[in-house]
Amino acid sequence: MFGIWSLKFICDLVLVIWNFKMMIDLYSYQNIILLLARIVLGVTFIKHGWPKIKKPFGMKDMLADMNFPIPAVLSVLVAVIEFVGGIFVIAGLYTQTACLLIAVVMAVAVFVKKFKMNKKWIDGYELDLTLLFLALILALFGAGDWALS
Repeated sequence: MFGIWSLKFICDLVLVIWNFKMMIDLYSYQNIILLLARIVLGVTFIKHGWPKIKKPFGMKDMLADMNFPIPAVLSVLVAVIEFVGGIFVIAGLYTQTACLLIAVVMAVAVFVKKFKMNKKWIDGYELDLTLLFLALILALFGAGDWALS
């Protein structure tokens, strides 16, 4: 009986030490992972925000058709949040604020695509939901050590 208990104890101890070592190893990569996440999110929003910056009132009619208040202002605001927010996220400037604003834009996009446009998960709003959660993760954890602010 003692032999089995001690073997289980040793196995549990080895697992605890192994898991602790894995946590330390993963923690050492935190800054590179946050940087890569910032680059992916930032580039995506710069790419999607640039056409909106070139035509800042391009979403006005769509927003008006969906009964959003002040559609012209919201159209410009979305363009600025996506493009400038993407730049700030990559640079690591006000990352948490930029990511919260991006998350709001994405939450509205998910809501609109799911409930107003009746889109399905795949080829509908899965990318918007993924970007929403990536923005929330960066808003929660911040930019990491490799950032300008």
